[in-house]
Amino acid sequence: MATTLLTLADLNTELDTLETALLADDHERASDCLDTLHVNQARFLAQPGALDDVPGLSALEGRQQRIMVMMMSQRDEAGRHLRHGANANRAAHAYLTAESLA
Repeated sequence: MATTLLTLADLNTELDTLETALLADDHERASDCLDTLHVNQARFLAQPGALDDVPGLSALEGRQQRIMVMMMSQRDEAGRHLRHGANANRAAHAYLTAESLA
């Protein structure tokens, strides 16, 4: 069975799908998209002439970098929420402990 050659347009479409999943907070789908993107990028780069379109590759890399920044921002926001939840739990525990001592 012949393998279909991948194009930069295919990889850009996969980035679109990843970005859509991230914006929808669909982290399971985003994880699947990352796995697929990784495999297909490796396949693409193994193809003859894959490095010929330098501007196209640079544009793809720029999009990937912007999406990575979005992912880091989402990670940081999730971390803030977790810390806020932990602080609220500690405060509630301290309040209950103080109340039981009164």
